[in-house]
Amino acid sequence: MSSPWMPEIGAVIRKEVCTELRSKSATFTAFMLSGVTVFTLAFAFYGRELTSEAASGMLWAALLFAGVGTLTRAFVAEEEQGTGDLLRMWARPHAVYWGKVSFAFLQMSGTAGLVALLFLVLTGVGVSNYAMLLLTLLGGSAALAGMVTLVSALISRGNNRGTLAGVVALPLLIPLVALGVTAGRSALDGLAPTAGWSSCAGVWLYTLLVLATAPYQFAAVWSEP
Repeated sequence: MSSPWMPEIGAVIRKEVCTELRSKSATFTAFMLSGVTVFTLAFAFYGRELTSEAASGMLWAALLFAGVGTLTRAFVAEEEQGTGDLLRMWARPHAVYWGKVSFAFLQMSGTAGLVALLFLVLTGVGVSNYAMLLLTLLGGSAALAGMVTLVSALISRGNNRGTLAGVVALPLLIPLVALGVTAGRSALDGLAPTAGWSSCAGVWLYTLLVLATAPYQFAAVWSEP
């Protein structure tokens, strides 16, 4: 990454922060989607002992809903507000992508932390390996930010964007969710730590693959007239 990109990336991040501080729509939507999912699942299993498999699956379901439901607005909102062309003229594609992803990662990390805390409190599930759980959630947040931001660019100028978001994003995120659930299960029950750490490493490898390839795919899509 060349140094002249840094001011552009920083400017995109500041733009996203200022926009979110004015509207707070993305943060509110993320908390609502994930919070409602957690509350619904917690009440559905009220009075029952949750297995680590079910608990980890529920946690990742909440994170997936939050990520796909909010981060797909990253470029859809630009096209709806008519600022997409201005952004194309103002910053290079790679700078736009990294600026959007950086803000999305901060947003998704905060959401993941609050959702995990709310989930553990409501369900009473214990954690055996906090380091594994934290690293898995951070890697998952980065992967969700990178992949869903790219999907947002792909669908931003299409019709039925709400439907397209799930159709395009969910199949691409299946490997991430499978690895995350396995690592989360091991972090919660403390069993099969080797498999848990391997899955945690798999989450980060998925994240690195996404962040290594997505900027080039984004540049090809974003530069189209």
